[in-house]
Amino acid sequence: MAAKPQGLNRGKLRRLEWIVVGTILAFGAGIVGIGAYVGFDKVWGAVQRVPASIIFALLGLSVFNYALRALRWHWFSKGLGLKIGFGFNAAVFIGGFALTTTPGKAGEALRLWVLERAKGVPYERATPLFLGDRLSDMVAIMLLCVACLGAFSGYANVTLGIAAGLIVLMLPFLRPKTLLWVTNALYRLFGGRAPRLFAKIRAALRETAKLFTFRQFGVGLVLALVGWAAEAWSFQLLLTAVGGPDVSFQQAGFVFTFALIAGTISMLPGGLGGAEAVMLLLLTSLGFASDSALAATAIIRLTTLWFSTALGFIVLPFLLAALRGRGTDASGDA
Repeated sequence: MAAKPQGLNRGKLRRLEWIVVGTILAFGAGIVGIGAYVGFDKVWGAVQRVPASIIFALLGLSVFNYALRALRWHWFSKGLGLKIGFGFNAAVFIGGFALTTTPGKAGEALRLWVLERAKGVPYERATPLFLGDRLSDMVAIMLLCVACLGAFSGYANVTLGIAAGLIVLMLPFLRPKTLLWVTNALYRLFGGRAPRLFAKIRAALRETAKLFTFRQFGVGLVLALVGWAAEAWSFQLLLTAVGGPDVSFQQAGFVFTFALIAGTISMLPGGLGGAEAVMLLLLTSLGFASDSALAATAIIRLTTLWFSTALGFIVLPFLLAALRGRGTDASGDA
């Protein structure tokens, strides 16, 4: 469960912003370091082969993905009975991207904090939004990865093993009633201590159960599948432009989704390092030269991860201003 974002104030937000700056510098340093090894002239030549029209297409498909996922956030919000308009829900969702590359799921904590401050939504009611958002993304990415597995049959055992592991980890959350039973058992085991804490956990689990009906979660999953498939297609467009062997959607989709899964497993903020390393490895195994593989990796991360972070920072000041406009002290502790 996402913990209550205690003491989230302007000072802490500023420190988190500096962490984001640090991750940007780390990403840049990594790309520069590998570029120095491969050869800057070769990498820059590969970058120049990508026309501006492709870059705009990548950004457009990213926006399409974010729009569908914001719609999913709103759909889940309605499923929980929260009376929040799509515009504000979308702003909250996009604003959370600002802190994607910070540790501890700070972006999700920010979303919950804004909902509590601006709309009075208790954390135990908003937490299921975080769970539905994360789990539907994970399921969608894994389904796409398995669907594209035929392009990399040598990775079948690894991919299916990871899929099985993720399913085992996700099953309890996909069955909130099971977690509710476990919570009640733990409460009895601890002799009825901390009743308020357990009451909030039970309330959150009851709310979560509303999202994991076939219709509610199914619609959210379809939106996620279409959004992430659009990102995989954008990667195929980029690989075609950067120069190298012909790449099918299945090949591009596997590289993109498997790299995202690797980044998730690495437990690093935004998957930094893990996703890029796996992407480079898989692209070179497809026959791409190191310079083209590095250029493609850098560009796709800039037009997905870092583009979303930039959009988050554009939206975040408006969210904070909205809190102040509603008479809420946006700089105070949560």
